[in-house]
Amino acid sequence: MVHIDTSTLPTATRLSIQGQLDMTTVNALDEALTRASCSGAPVEIDLGGVDFIDGSGLSALMQAESRARRGRRQLTIVAASRNVRRLIEFTGTADRVSPLTEASGACP
Repeated sequence: MVHIDTSTLPTATRLSIQGQLDMTTVNALDEALTRASCSGAPVEIDLGGVDFIDGSGLSALMQAESRARRGRRQLTIVAASRNVRRLIEFTGTADRVSPLTEASGACP
């Protein structure tokens, strides 16, 4: 189960994701990213509330970043839970995912 809250900030559209990001929920993430990117504003992803992520969740994030680059849109991960950071470190994909900050409860 995943919950995605979309909020419009003065400088970006932010997706705050809570729950599990896996093969059963990546379609919801893709749909939310598509809607957010249609606004034309930069998109921020807050993964601080993700308590589980698998390879399909990580793949969806990398694909979203690739699409954003091709479309010359800005996509930034502004926070990541310990589980997200651990998977990225374990898979050696930090260079393929935007800069991460530790989830601290306070977002920039």
